[in-house]
Amino acid sequence: MTDGSLLLWGRVLTGGTELPPSRIEVSGGRISRVQPAPRPAASDIAVDDGWIVPGLIDLQVNGAGGTDLTSAPDPEEALQAVARALAEHGVTAFCPTVVSSREEVILERLAAYGPRRIACGAESLGAHIEGPFIDRDHRGVHDPALLRTATPAEIERWLQIGKPAIVTLAPERPGGVAAIVQLARAGVLVSLGHSGATSEQAQLGLASGARMATHLFNAMPPLHHRKPGLVGALLASDATVGLITDGIHLDPLVIDLVVARAGVARVTLVSDALAAAGMPAGDSVLGDQVVISDGRSIRRTDGTLAGSAMLLDGCLRNAVTWLKALPPAEVLRMATQTPADALELSAKGRVAEGADADLVVMDADWRVRHTIVGGSLVGPWALEVPA
Repeated sequence: MTDGSLLLWGRVLTGGTELPPSRIEVSGGRISRVQPAPRPAASDIAVDDGWIVPGLIDLQVNGAGGTDLTSAPDPEEALQAVARALAEHGVTAFCPTVVSSREEVILERLAAYGPRRIACGAESLGAHIEGPFIDRDHRGVHDPALLRTATPAEIERWLQIGKPAIVTLAPERPGGVAAIVQLARAGVLVSLGHSGATSEQAQLGLASGARMATHLFNAMPPLHHRKPGLVGALLASDATVGLITDGIHLDPLVIDLVVARAGVARVTLVSDALAAAGMPAGDSVLGDQVVISDGRSIRRTDGTLAGSAMLLDGCLRNAVTWLKALPPAEVLRMATQTPADALELSAKGRVAEGADADLVVMDADWRVRHTIVGGSLVGPWALEVPA
């Protein structure tokens, strides 16, 4: 199996549908065949009670397993540590997220967090720079001293050192629309968030090239029937919207309403996980700030919600439980194909011939049993499967 060749068999969920029990052949890091078939006499992995699904993709991960991606002294070690922690939870690709920081910190992290495979861990899809071009009144836990006006010169320095995959900004701030145009032309996915934009300002941002919303409803004014604002403009558009389904950031009814309006092809589940995710309750860090985890939520000392203690597999289990009107395969799409499509990654987020062999085996309770990245088993499960 060290050459990236595997044979799997079981029920498959992909693209919002369930396939009959199928034989999946992996070679050279890609899926070479997907074919309905009876259980083979021999296989590397056979799934009798559960599913084979595309690898989970998380577009917003601030840290995990005790490591913060913004402040860790060695960004290379931080990336590897978080990538390994995520793989244990079925995440095969992610955007390492950097919160509002000094320019030199952003440049350092952009250089380290570019798209690449990581041994024994989830693949980096490129950095998500969340801030610093955001609204002070909707900054959440972002340090106000680090917020600033977007300038073409700073953005150009970002692009020269390493193009981010995603940038979150507030379109109404000075320089915001020009930044959207500059980033979108460079092929960056611009996401609107941490913003108090009116619906008109939000629509201008979308018309200028923004295509996503960062953790919809959180760090923005609520939807109002006479002032639809950013939330209303995003829901009325064709933009992808990120939802944190940890049970803390949003009520399940709101999630149901958003999915009913936008559809699973536009909603992407995100964890917004912090370093404390996957760790015991206690103090942790986000950038230069101390935050406190109770095992479910993570807050600043003043009570401000900082991020999630839950990784994406837990968010998916919540969504499957709450969205009972949807087939599980459709819910799964929001953690696989939809985020892949948002980044225009046609070889990810699906179980199909020619796609990257990023796969997860889940049991009937949606618990991760095996994670495969690029055709190779990663995490402790590699020891459980015969060579």
